[in-house]
Amino acid sequence: MSATGDKLSTSVREVLIKLCNDRLAEAVDLQLQCKHAYWNTRDPNLISLRNLFDQVNEAIEDYIDRIAERSVEIGGIANSTEYVVATWSNLLCDPDAIRCNHAETIATSLAVFGDRMRQAIYISNQFSDWVSANIFTEISKGVDEWRGKLTAQRTG
Repeated sequence: MSATGDKLSTSVREVLIKLCNDRLAEAVDLQLQCKHAYWNTRDPNLISLRNLFDQVNEAIEDYIDRIAERSVEIGGIANSTEYVVATWSNLLCDPDAIRCNHAETIATSLAVFGDRMRQAIYISNQFSDWVSANIFTEISKGVDEWRGKLTAQRTG
């Protein structure tokens, strides 16, 4: 672990680095799910749905950068290799679900990711890491907005 300028203890930073990397793996998984949905959707609203998947994908890319940067800021390594994403992410969905309603599948994954963000806020606050808590809060709000847009798309 690298030395940092913040006042978090080494043991607290270890917990928070793992927290960041767990959420990072899930964010990368979610981004890959968005691309899969983009490429494979056959929905009658193909163009509008693909535009929405692209927008969600871009937002998640920003979330990935923010989480990864925070991990490094507190002395860790942003760990998002293919192996890490496949083994650490808890967003994995049934392959058959991916072939069905893509908007619903991504909305469901966003709901799970949003719940994980709220858990990360709680844990960050427990350790008085207000910076991480703020990052996770902003991401949680964005995830909820995207989920709402996908839900409206699938019911509209």
